[in-house]
Amino acid sequence: MLVSIPADVTTRLLIILCALALSVAACGSIPEGEVVSGEGERFVPFVAEFLDDAGLGNAVAVDAEGVPHTSYWIFPAVLEEGEIPVGRPIGAPYITTDDPEAKDGAAIGVASLSADGVWTRGAAAQVRETPTGVYIPYGPAFDKSLVGATAENTNGTDIAIDDAGGKHVVWTSQNGISYAGGTDAFTVEQVYDYGFSLRKAGPIGQASVTADADGNPWVAYTLNASGQEVRVATKSDDGWSTQTVATIPQCAGCPQPQPTRIGVTSAGPTVAWVDTDAGAVMVSVLDGDEWVASEVAGGVSGQGLDMAVDADGNGILTFFDDDGGVQLAHQSGAGWSLTKIADAAPADPETIGNLASTTSIAVDDEGGLVAAWDDADGVVLATSDDGETFTPIETADTLGGRSGSVGVSPDGANIFLAWYDMEGQNLRFGVQGDIGELPVAAPSPTVAPDQIPAPTTDGGECGADGEILLDIVASGVAWDTSCLVAPAGEAFTVNIDNQDAGIPHNFDLLTEEGGDEIGKTAVEPGPVQQTLDVDPLDAGEYFYVCDVHPTTMTGTMVAIESGGGGGGN
Repeated sequence: MLVSIPADVTTRLLIILCALALSVAACGSIPEGEVVSGEGERFVPFVAEFLDDAGLGNAVAVDAEGVPHTSYWIFPAVLEEGEIPVGRPIGAPYITTDDPEAKDGAAIGVASLSADGVWTRGAAAQVRETPTGVYIPYGPAFDKSLVGATAENTNGTDIAIDDAGGKHVVWTSQNGISYAGGTDAFTVEQVYDYGFSLRKAGPIGQASVTADADGNPWVAYTLNASGQEVRVATKSDDGWSTQTVATIPQCAGCPQPQPTRIGVTSAGPTVAWVDTDAGAVMVSVLDGDEWVASEVAGGVSGQGLDMAVDADGNGILTFFDDDGGVQLAHQSGAGWSLTKIADAAPADPETIGNLASTTSIAVDDEGGLVAAWDDADGVVLATSDDGETFTPIETADTLGGRSGSVGVSPDGANIFLAWYDMEGQNLRFGVQGDIGELPVAAPSPTVAPDQIPAPTTDGGECGADGEILLDIVASGVAWDTSCLVAPAGEAFTVNIDNQDAGIPHNFDLLTEEGGDEIGKTAVEPGPVQQTLDVDPLDAGEYFYVCDVHPTTMTGTMVAIESGGGGGGN
């Protein structure tokens, strides 16, 4: 779970974050914040996703190049009377179905910061098929189990990145465990089918995923059956196979299944789970064909269980105990050492599902640890060099937050924290490190009108000078011109240059705004060059737009008679 940001990337990140904010400003209100800047070691927070209700059940993983990825639920916003939701632009994951008689649902969001410094928001899965011609980052798959999913009947997400860059995402829906995997686009499969839909989360615990050296996913989860069963599902070329790792006796008053975690340690595939009957945190290691269980800590609730694996293959766990503390367990050989790292208790011990209190742990290549946990005040972030003494980091805007999850760069220079903003229903993200001059607001700022690149019209009314203009550039999520000029009565070609790295655009020519389509290019992320061949048009005005950014990237095309001026803009 490791990441670093080159110094020049951070500046580009702000520019792109601000530009992306424009693409979703169609209606409703966008969070605003006071821009802060500075140098040196500091924590910089911003809003990573604010469309509708985004960020519950988040998890952070980092690829081999040091790029952080976050998975999370996206639900329709919970609105006060009279509130209007922020518009979802073309290219945003779908959280409503295309069937007016069907229930709405959700999407499994994936957001990441690319090696080029581009913050990309997409999805692993969504509640409907992506329409033809629409581009959604990461190529989400349609998952029918997301129909009817709500914040109350679902239970967390998890994400892992394998050595080849393949993404593995898992989530607990209202009727089972689903998995989506892919590199350029996701495919989705149901790992476990509960048989019916839950009205409230709990019987199916929060699942986790890891990938082995061959890139095969391993999914671990606990569910209520005749007792509680801890299971591991593995996928190979022959499909999915499931084993029962442990069985917990049914007991009166036992809590619902706690999170189940899985990683590949030096001992092999290792599952961390909570024996809710005995009140113990356990691990099971695959020995041949058998799972061998051992106790890590007794007399604990194990709430918020999380797991990381260090560079030497040692497992590291964090969880809440029963005495108002956060415990860290570190594997050493066949044993585990326990250290209380903080005085803290779950914000609400009775809460289950997406809002259950969490702990989170990450480790860098040198063994430096980063931990986060929820308490009554919000999300706490802390670091340790020795694995015993943790020093809290002063964080902004995490008060009142829940579901903190962490990642850290391989060299330990940068720390990443994702959390859910209860009041704003937003996914928040923060970076801690010596990240140079990075003016970022908390939440992320919008772009003021005077900061938007002014499109050119070549002076005067569009087409008045009689010059043919059929070249257009997309840069900074804006067209470089709001006026194109074509010859009337002749076929012509529009040349489109998308210079926005990682940001998708297309060129769509219409008879008028909201009118019939004349022709369009495919939606593709930049940098890319495209052409659109257009049949002869009658003299007059036409309308063009980027379908991904329909409120900010528009313009007029005028078809003029040879040697004469056209209509006005």
